[in-house]
Amino acid sequence: MDTLLTAAVAFALSQVVLSGLLLLSHNRWAVQECLYGLLLLAISGYLLWPFTHDTPLKVWIVPLQTAVPGLFWLFSASLFDDHFRLKRWQVGLVAITVVCPSLGQLLLRRYGVDLQLLLIELPQLLEFVLLGLTLLVVARHWHVDLIEPRRQLRIWFCTLNGCYILVLIFLREVVFPDNERLSSLQYLPVGGILLATNALLLRYKNAIWIPAPGAAQTDVRTPALPVPAPAPEPEPEAPELIDALLRLVEDEAVYREMGLTIGQLAARMNLPEYRLRRAINAGLGYRNFNDFLNHYRIREASRRLGDPDQGDIPVLTIALDTGFRSLSSFNKAFKQTFKETPSAYRRSHARA
Repeated sequence: MDTLLTAAVAFALSQVVLSGLLLLSHNRWAVQECLYGLLLLAISGYLLWPFTHDTPLKVWIVPLQTAVPGLFWLFSASLFDDHFRLKRWQVGLVAITVVCPSLGQLLLRRYGVDLQLLLIELPQLLEFVLLGLTLLVVARHWHVDLIEPRRQLRIWFCTLNGCYILVLIFLREVVFPDNERLSSLQYLPVGGILLATNALLLRYKNAIWIPAPGAAQTDVRTPALPVPAPAPEPEPEAPELIDALLRLVEDEAVYREMGLTIGQLAARMNLPEYRLRRAINAGLGYRNFNDFLNHYRIREASRRLGDPDQGDIPVLTIALDTGFRSLSSFNKAFKQTFKETPSAYRRSHARA
């Protein structure tokens, strides 16, 4: 066995173990943590492949390493989407990339049935699709993300990892499928990427892993503002910034402006964007600028929907008046808060 390969795999595995220990020390286990644990397990299978592909362990290692792209996609989605919910169709897509190649190899080896196109090549194509979705997830909502460490993580960690896995699969499976030198060299960057990952998680673990109480946990049925979430001490000017921000929101109702961006709001307040992000996140506990705006939009909309004097106003009109771009986006945000559609909410209040 190549000494350089052995050293690279040993170093990468040590970082996987460190990642696992950091994860085990975490006192909260939700979907995000479970997906990261499964991703670490899949990476371990990928790293152990050179040492087990001629042993009986191969039957377990192959599915593990083929699960890396799909699990990386799901973990990235859970990391950057504050409203992420694992869906059956997502699990199904990942399962296709894991089960089909193993089934294709089994049919070919035992029964001589060659279904390479259906069971091997198409799942490989699906892996590229999942990695493309990963890069889309990383880029999506970057401008409205209020957590600066997570914004940095989008660029330096997930984009780097996603591009590396994408290029690796393309070279290994398409361009140089039987190149032994590539088989050795592919493990060299893995340890460095995992080391950088552990450094980021150690430095920013509280901001990345633990969801701050904010709009998603605030009861918008009452006119009260959300209780500020536990956060680092704001800078001296932060209270004044928050007061000015709340005046714009409460008195001038800037949230009604359709398509309002954090850049436009920062320009109106004569502030750099990063200071406004920090004020909203540290002072009010929001992780996402859209959640910040939607809190006030939904609060006003729920008042109007529950007002008998406005019973003849169409739901679409109320949605547009409060700043939503479309009825579908309004319905989605409203249902996330009240667990029912705006029309059902209006009917229940009319009966009451």
